[in-house]
Amino acid sequence: MSIIRSGTTTIADVAEAAGVSRSTASRALNDSPRISERTKQLVREAADRIGFVPNAQARALAVGRSETIAMLVTEPLPELFADPTYGVFLGGITERLSESEYLPVLLQASTHHERERVRRHLERKSFDAVIDISPYTGSELLDVLQRFHIPTVLCGQLDGQPYEHVFSTIYSDDVVGAKLAADAMAARGRTRPVAILGPKDNPASTDRVEGYRSVYGTALGERDVVYTGWGASDGFTAMLRLLDERASEGDSPTCGIDGVLAGSDRIAAGVIEALQGRGICVPDDVSVIGFDDHPIAMTTTPKLTTIHQPLYEEGRLAADTAMRMIDGEAPGTTVLQMTLVERESL
Repeated sequence: MSIIRSGTTTIADVAEAAGVSRSTASRALNDSPRISERTKQLVREAADRIGFVPNAQARALAVGRSETIAMLVTEPLPELFADPTYGVFLGGITERLSESEYLPVLLQASTHHERERVRRHLERKSFDAVIDISPYTGSELLDVLQRFHIPTVLCGQLDGQPYEHVFSTIYSDDVVGAKLAADAMAARGRTRPVAILGPKDNPASTDRVEGYRSVYGTALGERDVVYTGWGASDGFTAMLRLLDERASEGDSPTCGIDGVLAGSDRIAAGVIEALQGRGICVPDDVSVIGFDDHPIAMTTTPKLTTIHQPLYEEGRLAADTAMRMIDGEAPGTTVLQMTLVERESL
């Protein structure tokens, strides 16, 4: 065992203070099962007494792990902080990892240069595992993770499941969640809804349209689906544009629209503001249903009916799964259930 230094204090000093060999002191500080609890306690007390702090790089070599788990984000940084979905995910991951020896590390990889930097660290195996919270972009990094056999958890379903049996996947089914929303809208008697979603190339948008149309069919045609951003301003602008485009179709302020299926709670908040600005009452004239059940759903007037995603639980489960994969567990798939939270906007 090489000497591990913290200032001028070495593992040899710890061994001398504890009255054990250097190898025993090293194993004790690395929590080896070969060392008794009594000896571990003796060595730790000696290390504390003389002010010894193990070097992280040397410890990694000793235990064969970096004791870090990377949280990979391929969305642009402003979206990471603007969209509360990521915050809830990360909160669940970090809360679970706080109960372990693993340190969470945030890997930002939205640009080419960022992805190249991440790729170099993956090739060096700088992390024991990776949790990808936006796996629908930056697929080249998934190929790197596969090539170097790095334990990986995907928070989201990819079309065709190309990494089944390679990575673990944890997700809530957007198709099922959207069907719950559409069923509630239909039960309210709404027959002419529109859907306002996030970007068209985002799998969540595609899946939610599929879920909405499983209930409404052709009543939700191509012109009834609008793709935009995920924010409140996006929902506000899209709703006004829809009303303006259909202004010639009828005398009522709603222009025949009686429901809005929003792809996020932030979109829904903007939709409600736009409708109310045109003198349209929610929910008497138009029902609105959001998606995610973020805190903003409780701040709108009226309070927002929405689809609850167990994002925090998903983050905790992703962290737990990553740690089990480090210990040799095979990849698997876990699907969590969404629920309708009915409030005043329906």
